[in-house]
Amino acid sequence: MNETGNVFGAVLHDYSRLFNRLNKQWTFIKNEFVFGGHLISLCGPSLAFVTMILFNMPVSWEFLFISYLGTYCVYNYDRLQGITIDSSSNDKRSNHIKNHLKIRYIFLIVYVIIFFAILSLSGNLYSFIFGLFLLITGILYTNIFKKMTSKIVGFKNFYTSFSFSFLIFFTAIYSGYLIDWKLCVFFTFIFLHFLVDTSFCDLKDINSDKKMNLKTLPIYLGKEKFLKFLNILNIISFFIIGIAILFNILAFIATFLLIFCLYRIYYINKAKKSDNSILFLSNVIVDAEYFLWPIALLLFITIFA
Repeated sequence: MNETGNVFGAVLHDYSRLFNRLNKQWTFIKNEFVFGGHLISLCGPSLAFVTMILFNMPVSWEFLFISYLGTYCVYNYDRLQGITIDSSSNDKRSNHIKNHLKIRYIFLIVYVIIFFAILSLSGNLYSFIFGLFLLITGILYTNIFKKMTSKIVGFKNFYTSFSFSFLIFFTAIYSGYLIDWKLCVFFTFIFLHFLVDTSFCDLKDINSDKKMNLKTLPIYLGKEKFLKFLNILNIISFFIIGIAILFNILAFIATFLLIFCLYRIYYINKAKKSDNSILFLSNVIVDAEYFLWPIALLLFITIFA
């Protein structure tokens, strides 16, 4: 019996060690997906895919990967440069990024090389130049333009929102689509959408932004007025897309975007009720929105096509 018990105990011990190892690996993967910037980087291919479908551009899987790489590089460069200050307001993300820090810099360089390699092979001269422009503006934001928010209220929010929204034009240039006023209407809607998102995420960075003397919108307006301001922007974007669909500026399938205006009402009002939920709302709910866009679009096409 003792021998049998020892064998059984050894098996349980081995299974316990295996479970703990798998649990640690799963925790790392989950944190890497969220804190490592992969979730938010999906906004690049998601926005590109939606743009291609709404404007009848050919769906290019190479470009979807390019847009992911570009978004990932800009986001992670900013995170790596501001890791010390970021730790005061988002210690979980900072601690995760600090792990294997040298490897992250190596991967960042490799991703930039892959970005330009694929773009040069599959794109055209204009898309290569525009891609280079977007990557440079993303890097300059971290090194130069982010600091301008210490002089101009909300500058970094408007800057990053414009930069992300330019992905629409990047998609059009890569696809050989002539930039017209309909695309510009969609650009305006996306800009307001990004402005709400990037501004909302400043709520979790108030402590670190104060240390940098940045005049972000939540610091300047105060939380209550700031959230009201976001609701106003969200309502304006709702009417822009609604009117665009009503007057056939955008196809009827763009109606799915109205759902995400309601999605924003949820997390803005949730932030009013609890300060404790802001980190989760910013890192998961806000970042996950653009991951849901292609899914919602395809479901809408399936139901109403």
